[in-house]
Amino acid sequence: MLEELNRASQSVGLQLNTSKTKVATNSYPSPIMVNGARIEYVDDYIYLGKQINFKKTRHEDEIERRISITWKKYWSFKEILKSKLPLKLKKKVMDSCLLPCLSYGAQTWIYTNKIKNKIRSCQRAMERSVLGIKVKDRQRSEYIRRKTKIIDAVQHTKRLKWKWAGHIARTIDNRWTKRVTTWTGPSGNRRVGKPKNRWVDEILKIAGTDWTQKAKNRKRWRQLGEAYTREGTTPS
Repeated sequence: MLEELNRASQSVGLQLNTSKTKVATNSYPSPIMVNGARIEYVDDYIYLGKQINFKKTRHEDEIERRISITWKKYWSFKEILKSKLPLKLKKKVMDSCLLPCLSYGAQTWIYTNKIKNKIRSCQRAMERSVLGIKVKDRQRSEYIRRKTKIIDAVQHTKRLKWKWAGHIARTIDNRWTKRVTTWTGPSGNRRVGKPKNRWVDEILKIAGTDWTQKAKNRKRWRQLGEAYTREGTTPS
């Protein structure tokens, strides 16, 4: 794949920068050479704003990272969000500035209950901060949401993933995104224990094994998407 990328780059007059190109693996590393230069192996790497690694906690780690970045963004707007300006204006800031920051890369996430709770807790904490409500006040989540009227982060991020899945399914060429999504991996016996959650498992649960065919019917795909985004998103 790396050689293919190098050839494609050269065909349009681009040169692959071997000093900035890194490789990560979940197996034994073997030397990789491109244009006579050895590519460095790394455990973690930030690519297009997303942390890449093969750790068991990589999905939770990425969510924690996005939450941290979003809180920094939140405090950069403190003159608005912590002021006496109308709540309607604060809602616009949260939906247009903070939500995109929190949901960046959501198309690649795996939505376990733990991850959904992390996203929900982050958004709830920001809502309480905007309203000046403390945890000890014990205000219900439904009350807080009725006040802020902001877009639900869990539903929004799941909707992004569903749209991306439909886009991949409808591609007609053999681009990498589709190849890695439909790749089944080597055959053989798996390790003992509960299998790891896969990116596609949530899609299969709602749309079935023929989801790539169903996605070609955009109206039907949108209907299935509504069921997917609502699943397990009841405020806690």
